[in-house]
Amino acid sequence: MTMKRLLAILPLLTAANAYAGDFIRDAEPAVLEVHYTRTEITDTTKRATNFFKEETMLRIGNNMSRYCSVPKFYRDSLYHFNSALYFETERIAFESCSDPIERDSKTLERNGRYWDVIYKNYPAGKTTVTSYFEATYWKYEEDWEKPQWEIGDSTKMILGYECVEATSDFRGRKWTAWFAPDIPIQEGPWKLCGLPGLILEAADARMEFHFLASGLKQNGLAEVGFLCDNERRGINNVSRDKFFNRWWAYTNANFGAKMSAMFGKGPNHVDSEMSEPNHDKEETNYPHDL
Repeated sequence: MTMKRLLAILPLLTAANAYAGDFIRDAEPAVLEVHYTRTEITDTTKRATNFFKEETMLRIGNNMSRYCSVPKFYRDSLYHFNSALYFETERIAFESCSDPIERDSKTLERNGRYWDVIYKNYPAGKTTVTSYFEATYWKYEEDWEKPQWEIGDSTKMILGYECVEATSDFRGRKWTAWFAPDIPIQEGPWKLCGLPGLILEAADARMEFHFLASGLKQNGLAEVGFLCDNERRGINNVSRDKFFNRWWAYTNANFGAKMSAMFGKGPNHVDSEMSEPNHDKEETNYPHDL
């Protein structure tokens, strides 16, 4: 079986098995699925080269929603329901590329680079986030906070819908969103929500994060619920601040030292250009303890 053919069956496999109770907990029927292209700048000093785009998915139910990476969701689904096929696809992909840098890049593209999963109103009145970094699965829960929006007069067309501009200062960034009043669902990508219509595009003022809807689906949807595979592997339940502190230290604080050690300068030597943090999360209003 070719790699192309193996990858082509992933959505079918996922759709067929996504209802399994040991994969999704507290499942409920989905009423809408929205796909977004998510763009993230990973180094603000090298915007032209240090960024990645990834297909993400917002699946909306009557009571809750889940926002996650599409390739990661397919990868996790395949691993859960047919691990032999998963390892076979990985083997074929590995053997098809001899260049290690290109191979790593394709692996990230295939399995996803965006590992946060956002659950709004789960449990009721809360937002739950799971993620993976530092070779650890993480989970935190917080009160469900909705942005306070100021609706403007500008409009634009997205996916054939007339969308209205709105702005908000939310979680340390100024956001501009475009929502479709003709889709009266107060949802959107990431933690953005609360407008009188579905958010089809959003970006922060510094354009470090950008979400653009690429498609809508109403029929033949799998259920929406909590993906519980990570809990069986062992998950670290922490507070929101603890989660962001650990992510910040992992992503930024040790980078210069790691690079210096890699190039033989010793663990205590840190070049200024290596130690300057140039990357943060969508939300920045947390204690940046280093």
